[in-house]
Amino acid sequence: MNSRREFLQAGIAASLLPVAGLASGTETPPVSFYKVIVDQRFSSSVEFGEAWRARGASVHTIRGDITDLWFHDLDPQWKKRPVSIAGLTAHGPLFCLERLAWDHRMRVVSRIEQRSHDGDGQPLISWVIAPKDRT
Repeated sequence: MNSRREFLQAGIAASLLPVAGLASGTETPPVSFYKVIVDQRFSSSVEFGEAWRARGASVHTIRGDITDLWFHDLDPQWKKRPVSIAGLTAHGPLFCLERLAWDHRMRVVSRIEQRSHDGDGQPLISWVIAPKDRT
């Protein structure tokens, strides 16, 4: 029998296959994300970050608040050059990042509710924000 951890990892990995550029048994180079955002309050989000870190991604950890990430990293970066980010968070952080991204011609291009939940019983969301021109 599979463990809860294996189940969560399989579900998260499956939901991101199109995002990572892996489909139909053919492997293509994975999409490169500037950052992968995870919320350390949720074990499935931390595991998601560990999986991406193992693939060489730069992982940034939050605790529900994106203020520091926004002011010290994403805003300056997106002013220079819009780059794609991904994450597994509750709705709140994604909502804030989505709204801030609009001013930089960035959009949520993938949003998938996961079976894992936040502390209030709301589903966590795996997502990708990318330049608008990319879609």
